[in-house]
Amino acid sequence: MRLSRRPLPDLDGLDDPRIVAAAARSPLVRGPTFSEHADAAELEFREEHEPYDGLEVGEIFFRRKRVLDYLDYTLARTGIEPAGDVVELGAGSCWLSAALSCFPAVEHVIAVEFSERRLVSFGPVSLALLDAPAEKVERRIADFYRHGLEPASADLVVLDAAFHHASDPGRLAEVVFELTKPGGSALLLREPTLTFLTQSRDHGIEAAHGDFEHEYNRRQYVEFLEGAGFRARSVGVRWFHASGMRRVLYRPPLTWLSGPLRGQYAYVGRKSSSGGSSALPLATSASARTKSSG
Repeated sequence: MRLSRRPLPDLDGLDDPRIVAAAARSPLVRGPTFSEHADAAELEFREEHEPYDGLEVGEIFFRRKRVLDYLDYTLARTGIEPAGDVVELGAGSCWLSAALSCFPAVEHVIAVEFSERRLVSFGPVSLALLDAPAEKVERRIADFYRHGLEPASADLVVLDAAFHHASDPGRLAEVVFELTKPGGSALLLREPTLTFLTQSRDHGIEAAHGDFEHEYNRRQYVEFLEGAGFRARSVGVRWFHASGMRRVLYRPPLTWLSGPLRGQYAYVGRKSSSGGSSALPLATSASARTKSSG
């Protein structure tokens, strides 16, 4: 199925009955107390300073960034076929959880996010915009290190522009591995990736509120997943945008260089069917590796 073909309705404000209905049908669960790795500065930013409401977030993701086109393209490029039980860590606006719940083969999606405001204010908007089966999506207030879910309970674990926020990326990769069923997969989407052209990046308004935007290159993302036990790879993908200039920049032949030049990759981890490590041990722990820009 192609998600990008789903029509996006115009919602009549945050009290639109479709948003209210989605919120009522999607369970909201409070998970365990946050771990010591949860970033208090980021949580404060998300809860008190993030300058968007749910409708604005929906406009940004679905219409300006065209995330459904991106997801269609990336799933085709990576060969990932969403099915069974899916967990999204660092779910944010829940656009990805809402989109994946639309796949008939997906039975249940758990959207883990430590910002209650995001789950309550943004999540139902994403569900309503996609007319997604909200009853399949559990919104869980928890940090992604201590989610409270059973080990080896997810056929697919996804993160969308969330992995680089981890204060301990090596530990987060281990959490993802532990959560993934034998034979299951992990998928990291839209992670900012340094290249030889881009040795640093603008952290935007988040920079004024803490140090939770970290920087890695392609090899480092792969090594974090390998260090946790996955057989990992990077896959060059392309972004999709609504603006005319960006549509030109993100089309062939320029998109053929989108990975090495612009750092546009998806990262895929595959857990062996035996449940053990699929990768050779690394010389040093991924969690101890410095965040170099090389």
